[in-house]
This record gives sequence, C-alpha cells and structure tokens, in this order.
Amino acid sequence: MSNTEKIKKIRQFVKSKSDKENWKYHVVLVVNYAKKLAKIYRVNQEIVELAALLHDIGRIVSKNIKDHDIIGVLKAGNILKKYDYPEDIIKEVKHCVESHRGSKNIKPRTLTAKIITNADAMAHFDVFPILIFIGAEGKFLGLQRKIEFEEIIKLVDEKMERDWKKKLTLPEAKKMMKEKYRAIKLILDSTKKYI
Repeated sequence: MSNTEKIKKIRQFVKSKSDKENWKYHVVLVVNYAKKLAKIYRVNQEIVELAALLHDIGRIVSKNIKDHDIIGVLKAGNILKKYDYPEDIIKEVKHCVESHRGSKNIKPRTLTAKIITNADAMAHFDVFPILIFIGAEGKFLGLQRKIEFEEIIKLVDEKMERDWKKKLTLPEAKKMMKEKYRAIKLILDSTKKYI
C-alpha cells in the first residue's frame, strides 16, 4: 500500500469516528492549516498531515476531553503501527499529539509539533462562533452541564488568549491570524461590558 493510500485510509477512519461538526469544523481546518505551514516551513507534508489528522484522536474515540492528548498518543501509535509506519514517524506523530494543547505543559520540541499546535489554534480562530455554541450546549472543555452565557464568554476569551499567547508561536501563523484575533477580541471585549 502506498503512503498516499495509507493517509487516505487514516483520513477515512478519523472521519468515520468523528461527529460531523468536529470533522468539518475542526479536523479538516487543522489539516489545511498544518499543510500550509508545512509548505512555508519546508517540513515533511506526509508527517504533518498524519499528525494533523490524529492530533485529537483521543477525544474523538473516547469523548474524553481532559486527557485526550494522553489517550491520543496510544491511539495514534496503534493506528500508525497498523499501517506499518516506521518508528521515527510514529514517534514524531505521537509527540505532536501529546504536545498540541495549550493548557498542558508539554512543549512542542520539533518544528512539526509546533506546526500542529499552531494549526490547532488557527482552527479555533476560524470557528470562534462555534465555541460559543458548544458552550451553550454544555460541551465546552468537557463540561457536562449547561453553561451560563457569562461563563461561556469568559471560557472562550480565556481559550482565545491561550491560543494567541501560548499556541501561536510561529511568526507566519501569527501573521495569518492577527486580524481574526483582533476581531474576536473586539467582539468579546464589547460583550464583556454587558455582563
């Protein structure tokens, strides 16, 4: 099986396990941004695409948001072993999975891992209104309860700040998101005046 066919199979697997919204409004965006950044920074496209597809696999298969990075490392490793990827690629993808969250203290050590972390944050900026929506549904950050509007705004604001300050570390990624960040901050700051 060619590497292109392997990626296609992994893409199909992740899509089949994802709910429609997560696939369409997160995973696809992370893959697209990761591939753009990989071109800019001249990083291996295949590894970046694999890591982007699998970065949230722990959350996708387990529905566990809090520890999805830990669960994801094991799941990603097993998936890549199934397709006979070499150990160095498996190791790199697993590092990308474990280090992609801004709320954890595991820092991305490689350029590929930095690309995945940045692409994950970039996707959040693109779907900012969805974060408010899922907050209203009680799904934000794994909370299993309805959340009051004031708390949603606070949580989304914290997430946007964390993404901007901790996760967007590559100059090109920050440049691409600068106007979106400013617009989101304007909306959130304006909203906070009323709560």
